[in-house]
Amino acid sequence: MIDAMSNQTARPGYYTPGFTAGMLAQLRRIGEPFWSPDGRYLYYPQDFDARTDIMRLDLETGQILQVTTDVEAGGLIKIALSGRDISPDGKQLVYLSAKDGKLWLIPAAGGAARLLTPPVEGTQHSAVFSPDGSQVAYIAAYGENQEVAVVSSDGEGWPRRISKGDNFVFDPHWFSDGQRLVYGEHDNRRMPYFETRLVMADLKSGEFKILADGTGKNTSVSAPRPSPDGRLLAYVSNESGWNNVYVLNIESGDVGPLAPGEVEQGDPAWSPDGKGLVYTVNRHCNVGLSFTSLEGETFTIEEGNGTSEGPCFTPDGKQLAYLKQSDVAPANVFAYDFATRRSSRLTHITVGGLDDAGLVQAETIHWTSPDGLEIEGLLYVPKQVQPGKHPFLLHIHGGPIAQYTRRWDPSVQHWVSRGWVVVEPNFRGSTGYGRDFRDKLRGTWGHEDMLDNMGAIDYVQQRGLIDPTKVVAWGGSGGGYATNLLLGKWPERFKAGVSLVGVSNFVSFPEQTDRIARPLIEDLLGPRHENFDLYSERSPVSFAQHVKAPLMVIMGAEDRRVPAAQGEEMIEALKKAGKTDFEYVSYAGEGHGWRKVSTLLDHHRHIQEFLKKWVLER
Repeated sequence: MIDAMSNQTARPGYYTPGFTAGMLAQLRRIGEPFWSPDGRYLYYPQDFDARTDIMRLDLETGQILQVTTDVEAGGLIKIALSGRDISPDGKQLVYLSAKDGKLWLIPAAGGAARLLTPPVEGTQHSAVFSPDGSQVAYIAAYGENQEVAVVSSDGEGWPRRISKGDNFVFDPHWFSDGQRLVYGEHDNRRMPYFETRLVMADLKSGEFKILADGTGKNTSVSAPRPSPDGRLLAYVSNESGWNNVYVLNIESGDVGPLAPGEVEQGDPAWSPDGKGLVYTVNRHCNVGLSFTSLEGETFTIEEGNGTSEGPCFTPDGKQLAYLKQSDVAPANVFAYDFATRRSSRLTHITVGGLDDAGLVQAETIHWTSPDGLEIEGLLYVPKQVQPGKHPFLLHIHGGPIAQYTRRWDPSVQHWVSRGWVVVEPNFRGSTGYGRDFRDKLRGTWGHEDMLDNMGAIDYVQQRGLIDPTKVVAWGGSGGGYATNLLLGKWPERFKAGVSLVGVSNFVSFPEQTDRIARPLIEDLLGPRHENFDLYSERSPVSFAQHVKAPLMVIMGAEDRRVPAAQGEEMIEALKKAGKTDFEYVSYAGEGHGWRKVSTLLDHHRHIQEFLKKWVLER
């Protein structure tokens, strides 16, 4: 019996995991940091078991204080990261709450929270205090509309609408005079990734001025950041074909790239003296940090294997806080000292056993798609390699214009520790490779990108790593869509599929989803009424009759982006086609991804049992 058990655990897929599902589920996650005005405290959001709270780190004592209590903060999603700010006097915070989608005020050391505005319709986010702290600008969202609004920071009075028209607005920021705001906007029927403009609003005169305009030019401008003295505006533009940081002189109109190059830059942050900017540099699945002065001097702050984001200067400009993670290390807050040119870790978010869990670093790989396009991806290989025997997970990202970088992905580490080989393709349309690469997904979504993904299977097979009869498609959101589609269009290549919160029917999807996803479909596939056949052709339900491999469909019951109805339609299509080898799971209380510890544990148990039954034992 002992020999039999040891032989089984030595088989790829049956390895005893060094990184367990329990470790995965118990690990806290944190978001981008921000400083107190005196530089003593560093605030950051922390997420655990479907709840996010704002934490305060005392740099003098090392004490960590939980600030929010009765009214929790919003989840760790990008739109909410700018929804947290501290007043200029350091006495109160404003933050987005997951409780009701509203903005709340709370003393900076914690206590009773209160609403920023009187009860008003819709949700709010992206709050930022005015330079004198008397007002808060934010995005008010209701129905199909969004607008920039300003309200008194004492929590009294009604908000004042600033933006005009029915455009979709984003990312408001104050100029130093406290009289002007700058924000981004775009046609509310389009996505912000393609054509946007930056608008300056004078609250006193009521005048508006477009500072940067990408409309009609297939150009995206974003991340407007006024300089400390208000004379200059830094922003990100892809007018060159690559996202680069630009600097505009407000008075003269002179504008140009700060550090031009064929690389994706973003997240600009001014030094307090206004002499330069820190920004992210996205290159070959790594996201580092660089500083460039207005005179053109550049040096690297973070470059190695990992993903750094959310740079934030101390008020005196001597240090920079930022969030850093890698494929073998969870996200933590780091501080860079400009005098010593060295970084140190400020938080220690981890769980016991992680250092000895046998985590593996990814390898950046490349392959060529049938039309000659080079595709980049990340390859994860178990430490104990048995050539030609490993089951394979093709892990497809969502968006579909997202990107896989060297970041902490505990699910990948869990499966690799069990003996699975994993590849994460950055197929055409992915962020990080310039505008032309991104635009290659237009009109081709659901076909050419799938060929890019299929190339990953050929790559690992040619490397002699995998058993080609044990290939599994796996992904969430747009990756769940790809999983559903791949099993129907290339049925002979897959042993199974695991589709998480994935789209199954483009024809019905626009009536089911939120306003974010609807224009994305139109941008990539054209208007539905003009391209109905294409919508049907690219829908996984249209290929259900060809599916041969067992499919597991997992949905969030409260998901508004990809409602559970999409998963139900996929299951119904399989039933009508006479298929019986499928499983369906819907998690109550979960949205577009899992946050509850119980869900994470059950999710991995379900998948492990499914893969053991349909892949490892057949």
